[in-house]
Amino acid sequence: MNIQISRFKLTAAFAALALSAAAVATAAQEDAKAAQQRPITNSAQPASAATQQPGSEPASNSTLAQTKFDLLDANHDGYVDKTEAAASSVLTAQFEKIDGNHDGKLSLTEFASINDLAAIKADRKGYQ
Repeated sequence: MNIQISRFKLTAAFAALALSAAAVATAAQEDAKAAQQRPITNSAQPASAATQQPGSEPASNSTLAQTKFDLLDANHDGYVDKTEAAASSVLTAQFEKIDGNHDGKLSLTEFASINDLAAIKADRKGYQ
């Protein structure tokens, strides 16, 4: 009799385990399908270093470039011209070198090519 009860308990435990595993697998498949259907969005306003929470991960290089670029682009035309770049003496000194197509303004791509983005700081009246 004890053997039958033990077998029953063991069979019930295996059945419950199998049912749980099936439920987890189904949930994982549903999550994967939902993730595939979710549109990929590009954040219009990346988190700036000023709003970054203490102890959080530092901004990625592309996020840092976007943030600084957006702050320097005072007229929001999608470029940083020489007048806007004048807010940073470091950027002013490197402007001609960074302006790859020599059109007198920096695109985000040109700006992101700066090796030391952290050195680009407003040290003159300009962006804050």
